[in-house]
Amino acid sequence: MYCKVLVFLYIFATTNNCSTDIAMKKTISAAIGSTNFVIDEDAYSRLDSYLTAFRAHLTPGPDNGEVMNDLENRIAELLSASASGEGRAVSLEMIDDVIGRIGMPDGSQFVSDSQPSGNSTAEPVVHKFYRDTDHRSLGGVCSGIAAYFNLDITLVRVLFVVLLLCASCGFWIYVVLWLIAPKAITPTQKCELRGWAPTYENLSKFNVSK
Repeated sequence: MYCKVLVFLYIFATTNNCSTDIAMKKTISAAIGSTNFVIDEDAYSRLDSYLTAFRAHLTPGPDNGEVMNDLENRIAELLSASASGEGRAVSLEMIDDVIGRIGMPDGSQFVSDSQPSGNSTAEPVVHKFYRDTDHRSLGGVCSGIAAYFNLDITLVRVLFVVLLLCASCGFWIYVVLWLIAPKAITPTQKCELRGWAPTYENLSKFNVSK
């Protein structure tokens, strides 16, 4: 996470009769993914430690940067939904909720000290068809179908060959899917192809180029 740090005063004021108690809290301006956020200092520290731990647990490989970019974009997406509203800073509770959704790098159960136990919401699962170019023989259509439906890739290829030899519509189905289906490029897209939640455990499976 590349952060340009600016310090602000985040002021909470409560009034009781004629007296006012003011507690000042430092905030940090940070870029997460391609989105800028104002984050409470303790929340920034928690997120920075989490990303450092995530990066350290990745198997060395050329796709590590892509995995981290996907992770930061997913974090930014979740925080944008939580911190919607003008002038609202990202709190420690919001960061803990995001970590609880994505999961810990070492596979352990995340225990938040800012939220009641079990308050984190599980990551939603998106199941979307892509062409699987990691295991393609031609356009990645058969491998994409195999990954989407959790089928043996050889069986799918044999089926398309049979359809082609029978002069059926198999050829045109393949061509249409090749033209309209996007490639699964990022780790998140590869998770969506298989119907997996974009958690640490699943994202890290695609951090090494095939």
